[in-house]
Amino acid sequence: ALFVGLYLWQHIFDADLGPRMGGVWSYGTKRFQNIEFRYRTGPGVTPSKVPKDTQNLVLSLNVRDFTKIDTAKAWLDALAGFPQLKNVAVLLLGNEQCDNEWIKSYLAANNGSVKFVFVVYDSPDVDNNIFYQWPLGVATYRNFPKVKSAFIPTSIQRKHMCNYMGTIYVNSSRQVLLDLLSTPEMKDRCYVKVRHEWLPEESEHSRDNYLKVLAHSDLTLNPVGMNPECYRIYEALSYGSIPVIEDVLTPGNCGNSSGFSVSAPHRLLKSEKAPVIFIKDWQKELPTILDKEAKMTLEQKSKRRKDVLLWYENFKAKMRKRFVSVIQEKFFGVHQFI
Repeated sequence: ALFVGLYLWQHIFDADLGPRMGGVWSYGTKRFQNIEFRYRTGPGVTPSKVPKDTQNLVLSLNVRDFTKIDTAKAWLDALAGFPQLKNVAVLLLGNEQCDNEWIKSYLAANNGSVKFVFVVYDSPDVDNNIFYQWPLGVATYRNFPKVKSAFIPTSIQRKHMCNYMGTIYVNSSRQVLLDLLSTPEMKDRCYVKVRHEWLPEESEHSRDNYLKVLAHSDLTLNPVGMNPECYRIYEALSYGSIPVIEDVLTPGNCGNSSGFSVSAPHRLLKSEKAPVIFIKDWQKELPTILDKEAKMTLEQKSKRRKDVLLWYENFKAKMRKRFVSVIQEKFFGVHQFI
């Protein structure tokens, strides 16, 4: 699961990776407290290539669509062949409808080997005991860079008040937003670039343009897709651009859970008091938001950017601490206050 594992390794852990065997797989190490993490990723990483003397294992699995379940199960089934294995956890890029029932038979609570799961999206299973919530993060599979917040200029005028870049789905709020941004009174306020079919790959030119627009926008608009949480939220935060986020649940099983006092969607962002703007109705609320934005001074915007960049750095540090602390407790019986 390149996506979620690379976000953990490169962005949350701020760790490096080096290619092995001409890039068939990549490898890195990082120490936190008394734990040394060794990360392997790439097409050459298969169950048969995992060292047989492995004792503690975190598997990063991508099961965003059902076609990937068999691969994930093959990894979990292969763990029976590791005689020295003591502890197993899973970092799971789950299904966008939060339909992750398949993994429950692998949990230690059900006589499986998995002690706990960090799961992406607002799963109702999150209880902060067996299931913990994890952020979607940035699109590492599109080579989104590690952005150093210290190098983001915060006190210059940005070119765009806001931007919307994304895929348009028929009869969706994304279409409603596009129609709104196309009206005469709105069209000069936002940079808009859309496509009508989702593409996993970016050209170098399109990626560079995307990054440039993020860096030159005060606000970044985030209508819901298949799930309310999208990479663009975290990518905007990386550049000090305020995400304006549609706060509406999408069809499926995602929702509230015992692990959070705040309501879904976006439980993680809400509980960490993210410096974002939540919106329920684009047509009713966005014009007012943009009118308010137009009245802000550069000094006010500059302070806000600094606050956003600082919040995101602290958020990544907090997620790192949470991840390491849960491993300390569940794998090694060391309790820490987080």
